[in-house]
Amino acid sequence: MPYVRQTSHIDRVRDLIAGRIVNPGADMARLASSYRRSLDDYRLDPASTTGPRILTGAELRAIQQSEEDFLRSTGQCLPRLHAMVREAGYCVILANARGVTIDYVVDTDQRKDFKKAGLYPGSCWSEEEEGTCGIASVLLDHEAITVHKTDHFRAAFTGLTCSAAPIFSPHGNLIGVLDASALSSPDARDSQRLVKQLVRQGATLIEDGFFLKSYSHCCILLAHRNRHFVEVQPEMLLAIDEHGNVVAANRCARDVIGGLDSLPRPVAEVLEVRAERLFDARAGHNLLSLRLAGGSTWLHARVRAPLRQASVRPRATREVAVAQGTPNVLAYTPQEQAERTRIVHAMNAAKWRPLQAAAMLGISRATLYRRLKQLHIAPPHRQ
Repeated sequence: MPYVRQTSHIDRVRDLIAGRIVNPGADMARLASSYRRSLDDYRLDPASTTGPRILTGAELRAIQQSEEDFLRSTGQCLPRLHAMVREAGYCVILANARGVTIDYVVDTDQRKDFKKAGLYPGSCWSEEEEGTCGIASVLLDHEAITVHKTDHFRAAFTGLTCSAAPIFSPHGNLIGVLDASALSSPDARDSQRLVKQLVRQGATLIEDGFFLKSYSHCCILLAHRNRHFVEVQPEMLLAIDEHGNVVAANRCARDVIGGLDSLPRPVAEVLEVRAERLFDARAGHNLLSLRLAGGSTWLHARVRAPLRQASVRPRATREVAVAQGTPNVLAYTPQEQAERTRIVHAMNAAKWRPLQAAAMLGISRATLYRRLKQLHIAPPHRQ
């Protein structure tokens, strides 16, 4: 991967810290602060041209297992984002709250090049180890950023461009970072504005997926200020427990609806509606028009019934079957059965070669191995 001369890069780091950069840009204050920490606190060398630390396979698998709920919440967000930026030569990375790459999507023919640059599962991108970079900046500041080429602290990464965005839990805790990185791109930083926006949207979708999974035992109110978007992409999510209390809200809901910073709260204090009406509506698919309590703002919404009770029995059945060594396909949910069928077809088409099958499915090899294990898919000669 090409990078600038080490001496030139060191001079630029010093100039930015000293405020001698002309037209520094909106993110330069964040970069300068990170540069200072990298030099003074972590004693990192900006001239270093070595790649990031890569975890062993066992270390990575242990971390992925601990992040299982988070990984499963991403759905098809990574492949879809990659489909939008792949023609421009990007890979898509998912890092956990410690900056470890736990999943990624990249074109098969570019895999080796991205691996040489350290863009690979198990790579560690904390500021303490790598200095200023996209993932490290988001981990510290909790805001989206583009770290473009020479913005990186270490000379090894000055050919990269990275746009990253934070992913939060329903309680507002940072749980990960979504990143799109390219090995080469135009020199103008403005060329990355669209990619940054796409990454932010992808991070929001993952957040909402994690929200829905975390509160599958609750009624979920899916709402939008425009009635035409409620069905296709609701912007606000409210989790309502069996007592009629709002117990959680996603970021958009907290921004639009006041008083959601202190939960739980009775739903009648948030919306001009009785909880019983929402519980009655969950059996149907009628669109509801609801007004915010004490205001004139209207939301359009539908209600999703709790899912967890419906999935307890199949899960228990599956666990018993697995314990007996005879997993039963009927023990899986319809979604899992569909995914199982799709993976088996891809593996058969690829003659059970994981790398080719993962490419056909649009997922990483690590994700494929994980789903093979979870869905108890084995090659014919091991069945």
